[in-house]
Amino acid sequence: MRKIKISIKNLSKNFGDKQVLNNLNLDIYESESLAIIGESGTGKSVLTKCIDGLENYESGTISYENIEDIKKLSKSKKNNYMGKFGILFQNAALFDSLTVEENLKFCKKNNLKKILKDVSLPESLLKEYPNNLSIGVQKRVGLARAILKNPEILILDEPTTGLDPIMSKQINSLIKKLVDKKKITTVTVTHDMQSVYEFSDYTAFIENGSISWYGKSNEIKKKGNRSLINFINGIY
Repeated sequence: MRKIKISIKNLSKNFGDKQVLNNLNLDIYESESLAIIGESGTGKSVLTKCIDGLENYESGTISYENIEDIKKLSKSKKNNYMGKFGILFQNAALFDSLTVEENLKFCKKNNLKKILKDVSLPESLLKEYPNNLSIGVQKRVGLARAILKNPEILILDEPTTGLDPIMSKQINSLIKKLVDKKKITTVTVTHDMQSVYEFSDYTAFIENGSISWYGKSNEIKKKGNRSLINFINGIY
């Protein structure tokens, strides 16, 4: 039986006069991989930032297990909640002035060699600087940092952006392996439909600030609504 990990009800988020999220409803299930897709500027990344506590929201609720609404948490409890997340940022967000080892030590001081093995990287990279590494390797280091503290929920923001098709497939395969092995609840923002099909269990399609379609990723082409089908086919 599927167990709800995070439940989002009637969520609205504005930036000035611009409404980005509009009474959005979505349930995220434990140990499943969810892809969030939609046109640029529809609020995909904003939604994940509301979920992990990096952004506040005007109305609605985000509940987590026994927490009724994370917006009402005290500062210390909010920090504890945010500690349950691991985040892979779109551009890896590594510190160029620090070695790979020093970047990883921001999260945890041990198990660095093991975590590099988990993301299929050699130990020799620990002394390298990010600007000497390819984008694909930087993404792997960013992923290693995201999972170092064994998070309950993993947020991936465009994990294959800037990668060639071969490297994208390798990253997708790696993410799927990690999710299956560690049973991490995963939320991925992506434009890459190949990523959606390769490692996500379910997909949520954002349109006009709300979820206009939700279902199994392998049923998108068969059961998706017209807007979703147009989106994946690049039809405007």
